[in-house]
Amino acid sequence: MADRYCIRPDGDHPLTWALAESDGWVVLDPSQFEGLSLPGARQLRGYETVRDGVRLRILTANNRFRGWNAGITYFNLCWVSAEPFDRQELDEEIRSQLAIPGFRQEGARVYAWVPLPNGGRRIVGSREFQRRFHAIAREDGMRMLLSNDRQGMVAATYMKATEDCEGWCY
Repeated sequence: MADRYCIRPDGDHPLTWALAESDGWVVLDPSQFEGLSLPGARQLRGYETVRDGVRLRILTANNRFRGWNAGITYFNLCWVSAEPFDRQELDEEIRSQLAIPGFRQEGARVYAWVPLPNGGRRIVGSREFQRRFHAIAREDGMRMLLSNDRQGMVAATYMKATEDCEGWCY
């Protein structure tokens, strides 16, 4: 799911929305976002469907991250979540699709890479990620996919830095 709705659209939220709508997902009312722990999220939009007893959601939003001595980096974000689901199964799916290793970061598994002109990927490891997160995201176009779980819900979060934050920069 992360591949279809988040990775392939590569931060293009209107494309994610069009895919979800063409696949029959139902648009969520903003009141259905109450209680979500997404501090700073702007322009939040969501979709939902149920398949085989599993509640699936797609959320898109814009956000910013401030780094010490690194300024502000703006991101287009896309989440896909499943409840109930097995996080180990999600991580296996991600490793298989991306063919890159992940690393642990504050309760999540992070898969980070820089797309190459030849279609390949340069893997961003934990140390480089920790030291240069903002610079790699802004200057090199780093992409990230994070997996985590919380109270039976498993989620994959795709992040791509953007300079185009007109209308939502703060």
